[in-house]
Amino acid sequence: MGKAALQWTDDMLAQLGREKDAVLAERWGISAKTVNLKRNALGIAAFGHFQWTSETTALLGKASDAEVAKQLGISKASVVARRTELGIAPVTGAASSAFDWTDEAIALLGTASDAKVAEQLGLSRLTVYNARVARGIEAAKKGTSKA
Repeated sequence: MGKAALQWTDDMLAQLGREKDAVLAERWGISAKTVNLKRNALGIAAFGHFQWTSETTALLGKASDAEVAKQLGISKASVVARRTELGIAPVTGAASSAFDWTDEAIALLGTASDAKVAEQLGLSRLTVYNARVARGIEAAKKGTSKA
């Protein structure tokens, strides 16, 4: 005969999505797949994944993707993906579509990795790389950060 069906307690259900499936599975002595299936069946987002709400979705297309990403504390790529998935057009106009490379923003180039500077400015790593290279600024040395 097979195993008895798992009896999900209220406490177990409350922990779904608050920690990684694998961590919960190990704690409870079950497979991560079992935890994953239950969490998905209940519509609970995986731990660490951003949960879009009607309020956060309403921000899409109203401000630049970078601004929305910064406001929500998620990557610009996540914002672009969600906006594209929903068929929402990006904000248009020269002021919002192009990054304004102020003296302060330019001063950050080369002070840390392109990825770290990109995160600070709400841009992609490639955008920061291209801006740095176009200005002839050396990349930050590995393991050093002036910022």
